[in-house]
Amino acid sequence: MNMKKLSRLLLISVTFLLGQSFQISSYLHKHISFHASTSDEPAIFDADREEAEKSRKEAVEARRQRSLKTHGASERDDPEWKFFDTARIHVSGGYGGSGCVAFRREKGEPRGGPSGGRGGRGGTVCLVCDEGINTLAPLRNKVHVRAHKGRNGLGKNKDGVHGKSIIVKVPPGTLVRDLKTQKLAGELREHGEQLIVARGGRGGRGNAAFKTQSRTAPKIAEHGEPGAKRWLSIELRLVADVGFLGKPNAGKSTLLSAASAARPKIANYPFTTIVPNLGVCDIGDEGAGLVLCDIPGLIEGASSGAGLGPAFLRHVQRCKVLLHVVDGTSDDPIGDFKVINNELKQYDVFLSKKPQVVVLNKIDVPEVKEQKDELISQLKAAAGHTRVLSISAATTERVKELMGRLKKFVAAQPESDLPPAQEIDLSIAAFDYDSDDFEIQSDPAYPGQWRIKGEYIEQIARITHWEYPEAVERFGRQLEAIGIATELQRRGAQDGDLVMVDKYDFDFSPGMTNPYIPPELLDDPAFGNSEEKEEEEEEEPWRPFTDGGYLDVDKGELVGFNEAGDWDLLDDDTFDDFDENDFIYDDDEVWMSN
Repeated sequence: MNMKKLSRLLLISVTFLLGQSFQISSYLHKHISFHASTSDEPAIFDADREEAEKSRKEAVEARRQRSLKTHGASERDDPEWKFFDTARIHVSGGYGGSGCVAFRREKGEPRGGPSGGRGGRGGTVCLVCDEGINTLAPLRNKVHVRAHKGRNGLGKNKDGVHGKSIIVKVPPGTLVRDLKTQKLAGELREHGEQLIVARGGRGGRGNAAFKTQSRTAPKIAEHGEPGAKRWLSIELRLVADVGFLGKPNAGKSTLLSAASAARPKIANYPFTTIVPNLGVCDIGDEGAGLVLCDIPGLIEGASSGAGLGPAFLRHVQRCKVLLHVVDGTSDDPIGDFKVINNELKQYDVFLSKKPQVVVLNKIDVPEVKEQKDELISQLKAAAGHTRVLSISAATTERVKELMGRLKKFVAAQPESDLPPAQEIDLSIAAFDYDSDDFEIQSDPAYPGQWRIKGEYIEQIARITHWEYPEAVERFGRQLEAIGIATELQRRGAQDGDLVMVDKYDFDFSPGMTNPYIPPELLDDPAFGNSEEKEEEEEEEPWRPFTDGGYLDVDKGELVGFNEAGDWDLLDDDTFDDFDENDFIYDDDEVWMSN
C-alpha cells in the first residue's frame, strides 16, 4: 500500500515538473521571438544605408565616365601633369633629449655620486641626389619634413638614443635656397650627393658631466637643444648636354623622338609641349650617351613673361650647347631666329653667350627644299658662325649626322659651368657661431628695457634648465663671461631693468650671484619649494631654553659663575619690591607649616 502511494506521488511530481518546464519554454520562446523581431529593425536600416551608398558610388562612376568621354585620358594619368620643377618645403631637425639629474644609490655605495646621463642627439634632415627621379612632385605631396627627436638621458649614466634622421630624395640639378633670404644653400648634381638642410639639436648634458673636484654632487642638467627649422625654396634645373630652343611648333619634340627613345607629345598646333622632356641619344657609336632637353616653345616677349618658355628657360642654363631649331615653313624664319636670340639676351646674358648649333627643320616640304640654300646662307650670316645644318625631323633625314656632330662638339666644350657659390651654410648649428657675436637693442620709447640678440646666447637660454637654481646661477656666470653684463652696465643699464633674451625676461641685477630668474618661474608656487622646506627644517621647535622661553630675558640678569668659581647672586635690590602675596590667588591652596 505504501509503495502504491509513493509511486502515485512520484507520478504527480513528474507531471507537475513537466508542466512547469513547458510553461518556461513557452515564455522563453515568446520573448526570444519578440527580441528577434525587434532586432530586425536595424537590419532594415543598414540595408537602406547600403543601398544609398551604392547609388552614390554609381553616380560618381557615371560622372567619371562622362569626364573620360569628354576629355579623353584622365588628367591624373597624364605624365605632363606630374612634372614639377619648383617646390617649397618646411624642414625641422629633431630636438635633442634632455639631460638627467640622478645620483647613484646602491648597496655598499652610500655616496656614489652623480650618475645622470645626457640626452640623445636629434635627427637631421638631409637631401640626397637620386638619378632615378626627374621631378619635384614627391616634395609637393609632403610639405613638412620633421626628423625624430632624441630620447632623454637616464640614471646610471645611460645616454638617450639618438633620433632618426630623414633622407629626402631629389633629382639631379636641384638648387636649394633659404626661402626667407633667397640665399643659395647648394646644388645637387651627382648621384649620391648629400646636403644637410636642418641639423638636429644636441642632447642636453646630465649632472654627471658637471661633476668637478670642488662640486662633487651637482644638481644641474641641460634641456635638449632645439633642432633647426626653416622654409626652403627648391628649384629644379635639368642637367643635359644639349638644350632645344625654337618657336612653338618648330619640330623640337619631333626631333627629340627621332633622336632618342623619348616619346613626347606631338601634335600639329602650337604649345604642344608644356613641360620639359629629356631624352638620351643612342644612335650608333658617334651619338651614344648624349642627353637632350626639349623645353616649350618661345615667343616674342618671353623674357617679360609671355608664353610658357620663361618658366622653363632655367632648364637649359645647365646645357653645354644650345640647339636652335628654325621652322622652315614659317613666314620669316630669319626673323624668328633673331627674336629668340634677343629674348635669350634679355633673360640671361650668360645663356645668350652659350655656343649654339642652328638647324633648319622641315626640308621635306617642297617649298622649304627649294629655298634651302638661301635660308642656310642667311642663317649663317645672322648667327655669325657656320654651325648650320638642314634636317627633316619627321623623316629623320640627316638626324643621325646631326647627333654625331653634336656629340663631337659637346665633347670639345670646356667644363666652364661650375656649380654656383654657396651663400649660406644650413648645416651650421647655433653653438657653431661666435659667442661674442651678440647685439644689444634698446628703444628710447621704452626706457629700462634691453633686448639681447645672438644665436649663441639665445641657444644657451633655450637649453638652460630653469627649475634648478644651480643652472640659473650658471647662466648668470655665462652672461658675465661673454661680456653681456659688462656691456649692459656700460650702456647705462640700472638695477631692476628688464633684460630679454629670446622668450625669457629677466631683471638686471649686477653683482648678484643669482639675478637671472624668469618672472614666470618666480610666480610659480612650485619653484623654490625645496628651499622653503630646507628653511622650515632648520627652524627648531620651541623649548624653554631657546628664544621665547624662560631664558628670554636680559643677559645681565642671568646668574653665572664669578672668577672664584662661585655663583654670582642677583642684587639685593632686585627683591626689594617682591611681595609673595602677588602670586597667591583666592582659589589656591596654600600649604602652611605647623
